[in-house]
Amino acid sequence: METERITVKEIARLAGVSIGTVDRVLHDRGGVSAETKERIDEIIASLGYEPNILARHLSLNKTYTFRALLPRIDQDSGYWALCLEGLRLAERDFLAPYRARLRVDEFDRYDRSSCSRLLDDVVAEPCDGLLFAPAMPEDLLPALERLSARGESRSGGPVPYAFFDSEVEGASPVASIAQDPLRGGRLAGRLLSLLSRPEGLLVALSAHAGDRHIAKRIEGFESYFSEGGRRPRAIEAYECRDLEHPEEREGFLSGLFGSGRDIAGVLVANSSGHLVGDWLADRGLKDGRAVVSWDLVPANARALGEGRLDCLVSQRPMEQAREALLRLFKFVLEGAPAAEPSAAIPLDVYFRENIPVGAEAGEGFGSRERSYR
Repeated sequence: METERITVKEIARLAGVSIGTVDRVLHDRGGVSAETKERIDEIIASLGYEPNILARHLSLNKTYTFRALLPRIDQDSGYWALCLEGLRLAERDFLAPYRARLRVDEFDRYDRSSCSRLLDDVVAEPCDGLLFAPAMPEDLLPALERLSARGESRSGGPVPYAFFDSEVEGASPVASIAQDPLRGGRLAGRLLSLLSRPEGLLVALSAHAGDRHIAKRIEGFESYFSEGGRRPRAIEAYECRDLEHPEEREGFLSGLFGSGRDIAGVLVANSSGHLVGDWLADRGLKDGRAVVSWDLVPANARALGEGRLDCLVSQRPMEQAREALLRLFKFVLEGAPAAEPSAAIPLDVYFRENIPVGAEAGEGFGSRERSYR
């Protein structure tokens, strides 16, 4: 008998019981003798039967509500816009057939109160599952504790949640999809070492104060040059609170590159690399300086194509968000976490020669998404 043709009716016939009895065993609703349950379980195991979860939930006419919180999509050079596109792909392909809906809320990552207000709203309004880009972990952890202590999901039990983009120490998500920041930083170190002049200073720029994920990247970058007896390089790390703010960027970069130091290479540890590459090129300061950054956002793809950036490390933002929402959704439907709830996104490297077609316009990413279920 072919597995895909097995039905509850067939199991009931083989067990000599009613369809309703099989259904009670499948859904663990009780009211069935131990002997009958054992017989039905043996038949199910021998036939390799798997219940059609989609059909079950559609027949119950059940609806689901999920919420996703992420920084404003116009921040970090469009990085979060790509994440949002990944969420919408998951909503279209996986949530919509189950009559599930997704509510997306954005917060200003430069305004702590903006995130706090959203977190308060999440705690006060139950839903079936929560997805977070944990850009402000110092506020997120207390909110998760309040959520766990206060309430339940609409279907009963604690509200499950998942992360994408980064992880938070002390939290217990049902899924977490992110790039390994230490490995990414070490990779960036190797790339900048190969691309820059050997005699000059290397600097690493952090664009967000207190961002643990970016700090880990810079830690990995610095560790690359201190491990394995590699040729030492002079390295310095700097923090600019907001490279996207024109006046702050101008003051910071003017001070850094006007100091008279021989800077041969720059690592921008987030998606703001194009801002540094453009600043240097517009002032005739790019020649002899390599710039490595993160993320194939449209502005970075354009700068890479123009030679204003030399290399990008990509962390597949669309794929991270899509996969995290899918795993959260499967957990809510099936009541059990994936065999591997956490997954590290591969480290992709882009040069001018291999920029994907359409990257400068933010197009063409969805067709290359891969699943890590």
